[in-house]
Amino acid sequence: MILRATFKPTAKTLAEVVRDLGDIPLSRIRAVPAPGTATAADVDRPGNALCELIDGTLVEKAMGARAGLIGACLLSLVWNYVKSHDLGVVLGEAGHFWVSDDQLRAPDVTFFPWSSFPEGEPPADETWWTAAPGLCVEVLSPSNTDQEIDRKLRELFVSGCKIAWVIDVEAHTARIHTSAKRFKFIDEQGLLTGGKALPGFSLPLAEVFAAGKRRKKR
Repeated sequence: MILRATFKPTAKTLAEVVRDLGDIPLSRIRAVPAPGTATAADVDRPGNALCELIDGTLVEKAMGARAGLIGACLLSLVWNYVKSHDLGVVLGEAGHFWVSDDQLRAPDVTFFPWSSFPEGEPPADETWWTAAPGLCVEVLSPSNTDQEIDRKLRELFVSGCKIAWVIDVEAHTARIHTSAKRFKFIDEQGLLTGGKALPGFSLPLAEVFAAGKRRKKR
């Protein structure tokens, strides 16, 4: 059974809303529904941008072409490895899941081992899963803040996440987290590893940042 914590909103003013969300740009905070009043139904409402549900507020995911390209590359590589070893399932940036009773999060890549599901497979009748992720990946965009990512990591690990990668596109570096505060820093010479969550997986970080570069003709 997965223990889901509840993160209760405590903000009373808009300034506190922004602070609690990690001092993110106002342009990513949806005004409708009013902050603090949104529900899961609003996340899936037609016409809405891709958002997470945080403290009853819809927060648009930070998006960018370069970050999207890196995310797509990682999604493909992780999925191919998971599929070839029959380890579980993988979701992309629109793959929301519950990290608590009232928080819907959507990392850029999420791997769920078969063991995360009570029946051994994802439930077909749930819009969003309540399951512990093995691996979560966040690819940073310019509008992401350190405070925002720190909070998200805390919630992901409380939900049962075993390992998380935070990819810094601008710096060409990454952090491999085994808890919200414990991590290994790597540069382009390093390897992204899956640890116990994704045993045997190893990927040169340089290969990730080479995504989108045309191969030279021989």
